[in-house]
Amino acid sequence: MAVFAEDRDEETGATAPRSLAPPPQASLLDRDVVSLCARQRHLLEFAFRLADNGHTHVGDVIALSRYTLLDLADGEADLVDGLERILGHLGLTLDQPAPGWTAPLPDVIDVQLD
Repeated sequence: MAVFAEDRDEETGATAPRSLAPPPQASLLDRDVVSLCARQRHLLEFAFRLADNGHTHVGDVIALSRYTLLDLADGEADLVDGLERILGHLGLTLDQPAPGWTAPLPDVIDVQLD
């Protein structure tokens, strides 16, 4: 039986296995789109294209419509479908702006990439 590191909920004192605790929403939005798509080889070039167009984080990408992503993918619907699938696994959808979210500062991103 595997033993997981535990997170303690300060308010209730309850513990939850780290692998079952949902990640905080802000950390999902701060994740860069290239690392999000890194395991999907066919999506990696699309992720770089998104980043080149200023959509560097998940928070940027979820604010886009499917139509905009299709335009950036040169009409390749399978790329947009693959990205939607990944976002769906995170509980996110397209055309879902995150009010109040701002992208991390560049020096914070450099630390994440090291």
